[in-house]
Amino acid sequence: MGTEIKKKKQTMMCVEKLKLNNVKNKKLKSQTVSKISGITLIALVVTIVVLLILAGITISLVFSENGIIAKAKEAAEKTNQAAINEQEQMNEVDTTINNMLNGTGGSGEEPTPPEPEGCPVEEFEKWNKTSNDKINAVESADKVVVPVPKGYTASSLATENKVSEGFVIYEGEEVVNDSNKDAARTTRNQFVWVPVANPSDMYGKDENCKKWGKSYNFSASGITAENWTEQDGIMSVTSATSYREPDVVTGNGTEYDAVNSNLQQAGLDSSATASTFKTQLEKEFNNMIASVEKYGGFYIGRYETGNLSQEKVVVIKNNTDIGNQTWYTMYKKAKGIAVNSNVTSSMIWGSQWDATLKWMYNSGNAEKKKYTYDSTGKGNYYDTNGNKTIATGSIETYAVNNIYDMAGNVWDWTIEANSTPVRVNRGGYYYDYGGSYPASNRYNNYPTYSGGSNGFRVALYM
Repeated sequence: MGTEIKKKKQTMMCVEKLKLNNVKNKKLKSQTVSKISGITLIALVVTIVVLLILAGITISLVFSENGIIAKAKEAAEKTNQAAINEQEQMNEVDTTINNMLNGTGGSGEEPTPPEPEGCPVEEFEKWNKTSNDKINAVESADKVVVPVPKGYTASSLATENKVSEGFVIYEGEEVVNDSNKDAARTTRNQFVWVPVANPSDMYGKDENCKKWGKSYNFSASGITAENWTEQDGIMSVTSATSYREPDVVTGNGTEYDAVNSNLQQAGLDSSATASTFKTQLEKEFNNMIASVEKYGGFYIGRYETGNLSQEKVVVIKNNTDIGNQTWYTMYKKAKGIAVNSNVTSSMIWGSQWDATLKWMYNSGNAEKKKYTYDSTGKGNYYDTNGNKTIATGSIETYAVNNIYDMAGNVWDWTIEANSTPVRVNRGGYYYDYGGSYPASNRYNNYPTYSGGSNGFRVALYM
């Protein structure tokens, strides 16, 4: 009995221990589950937060002002702009090549040479290639916009409406076509546009800021400077008594431009002196250069100037009155050719003559190039027509770029000076030979000379 009771107690004690252990195990399981659940929740929250942060960063990277999309757009725009710039550069190259082939020089936007130290920087007004109250903007057949002064008409003839072949304008408003061309050529003054891609080829400034014209020599081997050098934007006249412009010629100091009666022949008043004439020449030269800088060229008389014995001279075909006047008289009469105040006319400057020949020389045409230094067969010389003048423009083969008789026929006076007593005339005359006295040839004579071998050519500018 006692033993059974003892066994029952032991059994009950075991049962209680088991219950107690079960309770403990349940508590432990509950705590473990709670802990595990807590850790899982925190991890989830952290994960979500991290994902949100990453999402925010991603959105910022993609959509912000400096984001991926913005950068992509910027890159695309830069690529497009680069393509546009490249095309513009190719167009400029193409234009330059075409202009050179057409004899118009480069792009027309040549850099200006540096100003001599102490000289004020000169900024020339540029024509915007549109019409205004004085100028009509006319596109040539070879796609060059040419300034045509009002009071003049651009030729519509296929042989006269290309800059590369000589763009011709006629005085007056009537259109020139096949039906009236013959009458127009013999009754209306005519001029040819000379494009100047780089006006600084025509002039320079000395250390005192004075502008001087640039003279050139032409040969098969190239074009070289005549009586001037240039370094660091400063032009120097090599000899003060050689080829130069603008300047006066006074001989021993009391002759030619120092004689008032001569200056009155030239259109100056009774108080004029060599000094005042020099000032006038410098002003006229500077005005011409400013026009060339603005418009990119000038006009040259298509023919040698006619009707020299009359008050009103002409630039027409088939005129024979082309000599027997002094330089002073021709200088004055040249100013009366302009039809209105939209243009200025003058005896041609030496730098304009050379600019015309440079245009021919650089045209890419071998025959035109040769014409500048060997005019054999291309002018009225002793070996072509004998010892006599011919009517202006009467032989078609003597024209280059629609400009007649720059070689042979009569010497053409210019405003260029040489030595102390003489002015320069150009191109040879009827008693010379084209190989020895080509279109570029210089000769000299006293400005008081009035022989039949000397005439002149007019220039026209806006």
